[in-house]
Amino acid sequence: MQENQNPEQQPQQEKSKVLFVVSSAIHANWGVYNSEERLSQTIGTCRSIRDRLPDCDIVLLDGGTKNLEPEEKAQIQDYITMFYSFADAENVKQVQKVNNWDIVKNMIEIIIFGSYYASAKEVIEKDYDRVFKMSGRYILNDEFDLQPHLDAKDKIVVRGPYTSQFPPEITGNVRLQYMSRLWSFDGKLINYISETYGKMFNHMIERVNNRGYIDIEHLMFYHLDPSRIITIPKIGIQGNIAPNGVGIME
Repeated sequence: MQENQNPEQQPQQEKSKVLFVVSSAIHANWGVYNSEERLSQTIGTCRSIRDRLPDCDIVLLDGGTKNLEPEEKAQIQDYITMFYSFADAENVKQVQKVNNWDIVKNMIEIIIFGSYYASAKEVIEKDYDRVFKMSGRYILNDEFDLQPHLDAKDKIVVRGPYTSQFPPEITGNVRLQYMSRLWSFDGKLINYISETYGKMFNHMIERVNNRGYIDIEHLMFYHLDPSRIITIPKIGIQGNIAPNGVGIME
């Protein structure tokens, strides 16, 4: 008869590997917060993730108007796994010249996430069970629960949909939107997510060229496959929006 293994011999269940990809614009020409405040808030974002998920990886993507100074980067380095600056990317520099900050911030977010996901597809598919997209300067709060995201195999977890605040002729008749401050997807969906960002980029260019407008929230609703979507009422994030400092809790 085979003897039972003692606890020391029992195989350990491997922990789920989680990746947070966080956007930032430490140096920006819009909003009510200066660079020092933005840096402090972004550090708070990464700290709030690290406090709840000590073993996760955090990648910070900065799409600001210039690169961080060494002393600025040093302040955030302990909280993150990798840092990428897009300040010198030619497409980002071109978008920064647009005289409409809604277009600037939405277009740059699509560019930096799309670029990162395209370059990191193999690593993400192989190494991560769950990938979170999170907007910098916000923090995870006590409503955040990792488990529903881990349970959503082959799915995207997002909050919404919600009615558009724009007239349909502006958005090209996209009348609903998902909230984009925090959402997640199964790492195995990275190729699909990367392709979707490419479609969202082209869609936004088309709307702007036709004198309309569409943001990431509406683009997500339009382009993400409904059969892959799981929605939850509370996603567990809070903070203050950049244009006017109004508090948000979702």
